[in-house]
Amino acid sequence: MELSCPISAERVNENVVRIIAFIVAIVAICSVSFSNYWAIVLLSFDFAARAFGSGKYSLLKFVAIRISNALSLKPQMKDLAPKKFAATLGFVFCLLITAMFLLSFYKLAMVLTLIMTVFALLESLFAICVGCYVYTFLQMVKGNKA
Repeated sequence: MELSCPISAERVNENVVRIIAFIVAIVAICSVSFSNYWAIVLLSFDFAARAFGSGKYSLLKFVAIRISNALSLKPQMKDLAPKKFAATLGFVFCLLITAMFLLSFYKLAMVLTLIMTVFALLESLFAICVGCYVYTFLQMVKGNKA
């Protein structure tokens, strides 16, 4: 099923998004492996830059674009809105993980981090964007109420 956004014609390079997701998964795995969740705080800032802005200040986007260009990957353009929604969900996950870590709920922080890692790996390895499916579902529900 092709995900599309009826609101906007803005597009994003799927290859860059998948590379970003892979980096997110690596950072999350390292956070769990070393029981150090401060990298998740940095991820939250990066998710916020992509979710609530153009991504201009996203370090992960900057690195992913450079990797994509170095590998000469042909751009595969997809709708931006579902990806921004997915970045918003990533931001919320990072906030929850950080809160659980700061409140000493380490096991819950680890579980949330592992869930976020699975979502990031699904995106990066198989182009399955869980946030995009949630976005599409919410758009269909919203459309049925109108």
